[in-house]
Amino acid sequence: MDVRAFGEEQAPFERARVVVLPVPYDLSLSFLPGARLGPEAILSASRELEPYDFELELDPARAGIHAAEEVPMVAGDATASHALIEDRARELLAAGKFVVALGGDHSITLPLVRAHHAALGAFGVLHVDAHDDLYDRWQGSPLSHASVMRRVHELGVPLVQVGQRAVARDSHAYLQAHAIPQFPARRIAREGLPLDEILEALPPRVYLSFDFDALDPSEMPAVGTPLAGGLRFGQALDLLEAVFEAKEVVGMDFVEFSPVGLFYPAMTAAQLVHRALGLKVRSAGW
Repeated sequence: MDVRAFGEEQAPFERARVVVLPVPYDLSLSFLPGARLGPEAILSASRELEPYDFELELDPARAGIHAAEEVPMVAGDATASHALIEDRARELLAAGKFVVALGGDHSITLPLVRAHHAALGAFGVLHVDAHDDLYDRWQGSPLSHASVMRRVHELGVPLVQVGQRAVARDSHAYLQAHAIPQFPARRIAREGLPLDEILEALPPRVYLSFDFDALDPSEMPAVGTPLAGGLRFGQALDLLEAVFEAKEVVGMDFVEFSPVGLFYPAMTAAQLVHRALGLKVRSAGW
């Protein structure tokens, strides 16, 4: 077995429709470190999953999944590191691959979105996260994980947010001024997932950016900035299923998984990615 495989089988690059791209970058983390170790932990856990998803009645590996070499980072240089991420994503997209990036901190979404926008044209971003990530700058950096969705939105990309529990005053003002649809976790806890509203807010084509701290820490403790009151795992699956059924998902990233010495959070993370892959395979008819 190839040590880089996602799941039990490493498909040759030429045959794979899907490329899992490890991006072990966490230069911009502002609290607990370790997200650079997330991709390796998720890949390792994925090889313990049952390949067949009985609820979807398919094996995502039938589409061919190739786990690529990790993107190298430039120590202490966010701009140069982001350029490497964007260049690698552009190469994969030019080869016709569906890219699933594993972070790493959330700032990696910016170069990934840039690459997808250049290659695929217009789409919106579904941002699932405990935080809104709309700071103009955080700790002096405009490329922080806490600023990533501000930078994405400034590209002219529509943004829809789900699962938030922490929003800064200035960020909230930006959100209101630009009428960014947001569906906070507390509302979801009270009313359930407003799937119809979320889908209505999204354009026909969607890039999914999923921060693992969107999940409640009782189910996902292995993140850099945990907050109580998050989504349940089943709610996350319901959200993904609805989005993949109604929209064309053009790419996705899963970020901010920080191993904490327990195996089950890595399995939870791998299971979520595996389900998302299965949903893409089903919706694309692969």
